[in-house]
Amino acid sequence: MHAVNGTQRARTHPTGPSPMLDVYIRATQTVEDELDTQLDPVEGQLPTGLRGLLYRNGPGRHEICGHRYGHPFDGDGMILRLELSDTGIHYRNRYVRTRELTEELRAGRPLYRSFGTNLPGGLARNALRLRFKNAANTGVIEFGGKLLALWEGGLPHALDKDTLATLGRYDFQGRLRNTFSPLERMLNTELPFSAHPRICPETGVLYNFGTANGFKPRLMLYQVQPDGRMAAPGHITLKALSFVHDFVLTPNYLVFFLPSVVFDVPRALSGLATPVDTLHGSGKPTRVIAVSRDDFRVVGSWLTEPGFIFHFSNGFQAGDDIVVDGLRLEDLPSAAQVREIIEGRASMYPQPALVRTTLRLGMQQADSEVLFATAGDLPTIDPRQHTRDYRFLWTAAAPSERNDPFQTQILCLDLLGRTEQRRDFGQDIVGEPLFVPDPHNRQEGAGWILMLAYSAALHRSEFYVLDATSLATLARYRLPHHVPPGFHGSFVPVVPAAAPAS
Repeated sequence: MHAVNGTQRARTHPTGPSPMLDVYIRATQTVEDELDTQLDPVEGQLPTGLRGLLYRNGPGRHEICGHRYGHPFDGDGMILRLELSDTGIHYRNRYVRTRELTEELRAGRPLYRSFGTNLPGGLARNALRLRFKNAANTGVIEFGGKLLALWEGGLPHALDKDTLATLGRYDFQGRLRNTFSPLERMLNTELPFSAHPRICPETGVLYNFGTANGFKPRLMLYQVQPDGRMAAPGHITLKALSFVHDFVLTPNYLVFFLPSVVFDVPRALSGLATPVDTLHGSGKPTRVIAVSRDDFRVVGSWLTEPGFIFHFSNGFQAGDDIVVDGLRLEDLPSAAQVREIIEGRASMYPQPALVRTTLRLGMQQADSEVLFATAGDLPTIDPRQHTRDYRFLWTAAAPSERNDPFQTQILCLDLLGRTEQRRDFGQDIVGEPLFVPDPHNRQEGAGWILMLAYSAALHRSEFYVLDATSLATLARYRLPHHVPPGFHGSFVPVVPAAAPAS
């Protein structure tokens, strides 16, 4: 544990072609089948208190009509549904039938640009194509009676909660329609709704954001009641373009880290390059703002170290201070760096550090402290501790001693004792861990870690239930096919019906 200044960097390691590269290539092969089937246990059995629905989202295909996507974020979203019941696990997977994917499959060729992929055909096919493909591939959440597949650049897609059939784009009764200038509405009729909403554990109210880059960069702010009614969106006009993937909710505030980025808009709009190819960090300090939950008014602004945080684990308030924990990279990875890493050509690769930032209200001061120098990513905590001080954090990580970027370990970080526990899965690539609390034990950390792992030996994926404390396997079920490494999921617990009164 030590304080950091503006020059502190997350740890990096040298690497050459990784032995895991072939595993990753096989893991990202397209899933052709959509299945409904009962899973048989390979090991152990479901804990008695673990009943409910696990939904998970991620790219099911990394190519379209024979053309490989240029970035891992571009793959078409595929939803998994695992129903955990007294009779075992029922598994279902379905692609999100977005308008764009449906049109492309019908045409037999790519029709839309993506975040990191241009259309084949050069400048003539890409110039001034400003409508990008909604991949619907990043998150999935059941809220307000709706099951929504999320992608941060556009509208959610509503799905049938049982069959996973795509019901269509969902704009919260018109609240996500673009009402800015007529020209901006011509560029995009929809407002973006990010894939990282946060739900207040006390009120059940959902908060979210979107970054709308019209003539002025705007941070859109959303509040949705538990019944699904969205209030009129608020917005903050930003001084400069930024790239925001996640945020933090505390009892009184929404906290956003706004990294300074350079975006070559003319090259992107002209089709000379993809948006991600023209986006990179500037190396300048990161602006942090705190926004009131009540009226979306900015109540504080600070500068902190350069860097980029994809995911935050939690945030809380301590007196007049706001405390935020995030998994920070030294910089926003460029598209070229991502390609070098996944193709095994990188000479260095980044390892996120868990950094605690303390923001002092009424002051410009922001203090940062590295809690763990290598901490993995895709964090999960006990949801009962959201917006509160907490002790335990779980992540997916690459083993530092192997010197490659592929996540094959689950970490449990003890923030109080400053200790870590690692569960290694050999060459099996692990996905996001998801903590589910034991309904019969209120102690923080009492519960289970749910996760998927791609088995290199079997070319199949397996579903694991781990004891959250020991990381020991309590149950393991084999899926009938492989599932490419994905992004985010959510769990909907099923509360057993009360026994009738005698």
